[in-house]
Amino acid sequence: MSEEQDNPKPAPDPEEEAGSIIQDTTHSPSQTQTPTMEVHHHPDVEKKGIKEYLLEGLMIFLAVTLGFIAENVREHITEHKNAKILAESMLEDIKKDTASLHSIIAFSRIKLDAIDSIQVMLHRPRREWDKNEFYKDMVQVMISVPFAPTDGTYAQMKTSGSLRYFNQSLVNLMNAYDVKVKKTEYRDGVEDKGIWILANMNFDILNLEVISDMRFNKPVQHDMYIKIDDKNSIDRFINLIVMNKSFRTRSLMEYEDQLKTGVELIGAIQKEYHFE
Repeated sequence: MSEEQDNPKPAPDPEEEAGSIIQDTTHSPSQTQTPTMEVHHHPDVEKKGIKEYLLEGLMIFLAVTLGFIAENVREHITEHKNAKILAESMLEDIKKDTASLHSIIAFSRIKLDAIDSIQVMLHRPRREWDKNEFYKDMVQVMISVPFAPTDGTYAQMKTSGSLRYFNQSLVNLMNAYDVKVKKTEYRDGVEDKGIWILANMNFDILNLEVISDMRFNKPVQHDMYIKIDDKNSIDRFINLIVMNKSFRTRSLMEYEDQLKTGVELIGAIQKEYHFE
């Protein structure tokens, strides 16, 4: 017989078996299934010293400074480019002005000579008056040729604030030119009023058809009368043309001064921006 047959196992005790079953069921599922939690430790960070912080601060400062400098350089290049464009436009405006001033100055001298001629003639006896010369001179006296500046570029620079693109000496010269323009325009306005005062008398004493024909180079086919026989009328006419002579003489001084400043401004712009 086998050993198991010789030593039979005792039969399990029903009470003990039941107790073990009860003990197993007292453990909750959560206690039996909860996984073990792992704890992660952060690596130690090496603390920076004062030198490292100063170096980082210096690098940030340099980056900001270089960025600021680069922006200033870029802005300066843009402003210089814009200034050159405006300067070239301003140069063309002043060249037109100076050409106009040369023409007006030449006409002013012709007009003053005509006034002198009429003034001398009116002081002579009536029988010595040359009606043809008188009318030719009156054509010049009655013409008004005001100075019309080409100031579009300067006006644009003033309203847009672009004058800051230029150095101060050049700005001062531009401003001085503008001031002279206003004085010249004022004198032109005064002379224009004087011409209209003289015209009121011309309506009564001269044949304006003749003046019109001569002014537009047409054949004269009308009577050249001069209806000023009494001394009072002659004296009044002389006073009116002398008044206009005074106005034109003052305007001529403004034109010459304007031209001088214009030529100076042209030279300054050409020198500053290397224009020919």
